[in-house]
Amino acid sequence: MTILYTSLIFILGSLLTSFYLVLGERLPKNESINGRSHCDTCKHDLRWVDIIPIFGYLINRGKCHFCKTKIPVCHLLLELLGGALFSISFLIYGFSLELAIILIFISVFTIESVSDQKYMVVLDRIWIIGIIPLIVIRIIQGNFITHLISSAVLFSILFLIAYLSQKIYKKDALGGGDVKLFIFIGFILTIGQGLLALFMTSLFGFIYGMIKLRTKHQEFPLVPFIFLGVMISYLYGQDIIDWYLSLLRM
Repeated sequence: MTILYTSLIFILGSLLTSFYLVLGERLPKNESINGRSHCDTCKHDLRWVDIIPIFGYLINRGKCHFCKTKIPVCHLLLELLGGALFSISFLIYGFSLELAIILIFISVFTIESVSDQKYMVVLDRIWIIGIIPLIVIRIIQGNFITHLISSAVLFSILFLIAYLSQKIYKKDALGGGDVKLFIFIGFILTIGQGLLALFMTSLFGFIYGMIKLRTKHQEFPLVPFIFLGVMISYLYGQDIIDWYLSLLRM
């Protein structure tokens, strides 16, 4: 049954990821999400088979069925990644409240990452919607106060960093949307895990900047790196913290 459930959750993850890509691309432009999807080049409505995640891309060989324009391979890769993340989360947590928490996180950050990558915009309405079920779950688990404090502390730290960088360097080191995301993240992670996620986010962003950016003043989307940092911290953060503390005792 585990294989069956994992397969079904993979399909669910890829389906939802396909929808999240649409939300991340359309909401920043205030476009309607109603109606059928269409090709951005020829504007032709897609067939039902075209919009099936993964399969639609493969059957059309990565091209629009009508105008033959190439579809970015990142669409296929993100659908595969979304399905994989859902499946891995299920294998780790099974059917539990912790699974619900991580799936909410993946859903919110998939949309936010697409929006930030394409338009450098963080959609406040998305994480605000996502934080509501998180609060309910934390109340049920009895650790609402712990995560409320975590949310407040993480937001305050990021706000202070953004404020000081503005005063000292006369430019924004962090966008306001990135800072506010840590209100949401506080209901995912404890304070210790959140600080670890912040460290890993900075590390990944620094490595990316060193490799990809042509000038030190060039801006780049931070949300995908926050996504990666929080994901690692949620799954393995406590193990990493315990390992580090064991080193300090040596």
